[in-house]
Amino acid sequence: MRLELLSYENTNLLPGWKPYFIYLIMVDHQEVGRIILREGSSLERYYDGHIGYSIEEEYRGHHYSREACLLLFEIAKEKGFKELMISCSPENLASRKIIESLPFHYVETKTVPKELRKYFDQDDYVKRIYRLNLEEL
Repeated sequence: MRLELLSYENTNLLPGWKPYFIYLIMVDHQEVGRIILREGSSLERYYDGHIGYSIEEEYRGHHYSREACLLLFEIAKEKGFKELMISCSPENLASRKIIESLPFHYVETKTVPKELRKYFDQDDYVKRIYRLNLEEL
């Protein structure tokens, strides 16, 4: 598996949004999903996380998102990140299982503040929040 940079999004962002990298998750020359690395402090990324990923339905169940996160940790370190945040909805057991199989530490479960809810789906206002100190890896 490898991550292939698709784009660096740093223009025409919504007010207050930080730039982010989009990587293709490649397995045997096939794109199986995408993973995003968002810039910003741990406070700025507290509810949505520095990392977001999606795996195409036909490729799920092969631990590709977990492996992609491990590769992304090294990229994040190279880019100067010291800490990464990641979050998921409490009901999203698949993501929770992936996150908890990685060296993230659970911080808390918290409701997204009202002023930030416009950036989240209506049924996605509660988040399990995790932190990873990259300097400990």
